[in-house]
Amino acid sequence: MFRSFLQFWKRPPLMKEAENIVVEMLDIAFDMFQYSMRVVIEKEKEKEDIYKIDQQLNQLQIKVRRNILEHLAINPAQDITPSLIMTTIVVDIERVGDYSKNLIELSHKYSEPLKGIYIQKIKELEGRVQSKFRKVINVYADQNRELGSKMIEGLVLISKECDSMLEELVEDENLNSKEGIIYALLIRYLKRITAHIKNVASGVVNPFHRLGYRPKEINNKERG
Repeated sequence: MFRSFLQFWKRPPLMKEAENIVVEMLDIAFDMFQYSMRVVIEKEKEKEDIYKIDQQLNQLQIKVRRNILEHLAINPAQDITPSLIMTTIVVDIERVGDYSKNLIELSHKYSEPLKGIYIQKIKELEGRVQSKFRKVINVYADQNRELGSKMIEGLVLISKECDSMLEELVEDENLNSKEGIIYALLIRYLKRITAHIKNVASGVVNPFHRLGYRPKEINNKERG
């Protein structure tokens, strides 16, 4: 159903532009995430102004909303569902930018590259999140519902692994408090970024009222 909503050749100009901007936002957020993880783990020199890039992301979010508002003002009965979906997922994309800023700020709390078994595990998770993120961008651009469902399941699994790693940290009595806090925040930020990417994928797979949920997930709130 949603694939037909977002076929560019059938879309009014304002909606086409909004859809293109959403893809641009995803690309920017992906680059911010990659860059911030290199800075926080490898202590790569900060060559980019993460705050300036985030402001760009914010301005694009505003432009998407403006385009959609103007489109609906002219065509109030047209494209309501994709409009609601786009205005929702641009918030998730913007939040990825915010967490990328948080990662850069975390890197300012210590001076040396992070090492050890936990960092190796975090880097492995990061690599998987990056892979899924890149695919989700293509999922959204192509409106690929089948691949979108697979991405959601994979991202849910990563989120659960983040929870398991946090539990492992709590039980580790050999960690000093500073290391524990840094590792916990890194894992937490990864989990939140994963959740926002999942929400973007769900915008391709699910109807509007189920954005953010797995395709076959049963929500008790809906039943009650």
